Amino acid sequence: MFTRRPKVVFSVAIVGILAALSAKPVHADYDKGLGEYQKGNFASAVHEWRTAAERGDGESQFALGMMFERGQGVGQNMEEAYKWYRLAADNDEVDAQVRLAGLFIREEIDGKGPEDAIEWLQRAAEAENVPAQFQLGLMYLEGKGVDEDPALAARWFSLAAEQGHVPAQNNIGSLYENGRGVEQSFTRAFEWYERAAKQDDPFAQNNLGAMYARGSGVERNHAWAVFWFVNAARGGNQLALENVTISRQNLTQKQIAASRVNIRAGNSTDFERIAQLERGVTVYVLGSNDGWSQVHFDGEQGPMLGWVSNTLIE
Repeated sequence: MFTRRPKVVFSVAIVGILAALSAKPVHADYDKGLGEYQKGNFASAVHEWRTAAERGDGESQFALGMMFERGQGVGQNMEEAYKWYRLAADNDEVDAQVRLAGLFIREEIDGKGPEDAIEWLQRAAEAENVPAQFQLGLMYLEGKGVDEDPALAARWFSLAAEQGHVPAQNNIGSLYENGRGVEQSFTRAFEWYERAAKQDDPFAQNNLGAMYARGSGVERNHAWAVFWFVNAARGGNQLALENVTISRQNLTQKQIAASRVNIRAGNSTDFERIAQLERGVTVYVLGSNDGWSQVHFDGEQGPMLGWVSNTLIE
């Protein structure tokens, strides 16, 4: 399953972006604007940045575009945001190029659409901007604003994935699994899914569970399949809920043998209690260690994993 999350590119907090920009030589008015913004004086920040932006300072142009897009210190105005982003983008402000592309993709500027975003995403991606690389991969994968090209999608996903972009890691895994744009390799698919799954991506967790369930790219292991399906389900992946129900039938079933048995986060009483189950409740055993079993069970909030003493299940 591919991760289609273009909004990820456009959800970076302005404080984080401005903090990153402060590492460069900046116009004095930009610095003043940043100080006002950090104090919550948005109107004053706009005043300082406008002064610097009108003198051609790219960072201030970008910051001013953000303020108009978000409606902070000024009324929200996408045309004004576009104006200032475009000036900043022409000044080689990479973050402005990405935000500008976002306006085009969302068709928030009259006469502009996804096809107009490609040039700016390309420029930002070639400057090693990770969100731009991921977004460009999506555009080529889905044929949005550009001809569909899985090979180019794989190229941009790979670059973003190597730099730690988690959804890109899941997506390049999907391309390897399905042989789209790359030579099919279940082993490579497994490796990428695992990297993303360990960073709590529910799409990758579900995909990794499926690899274990089928024995694709890894030795078949129903316990690991259930483990990852449960984590994916708890992360909001609805397909994983179905997969948990199917895969857990391959595990050993036991029942709680005493009343009000504590289920813990680890295999000793040193770990916190995460649930309490009544006698007769069914649990599915993933494995055992030092007299404890890791089990899956249905909790009040959905599927769960935990540990229980072997003396308390039969």
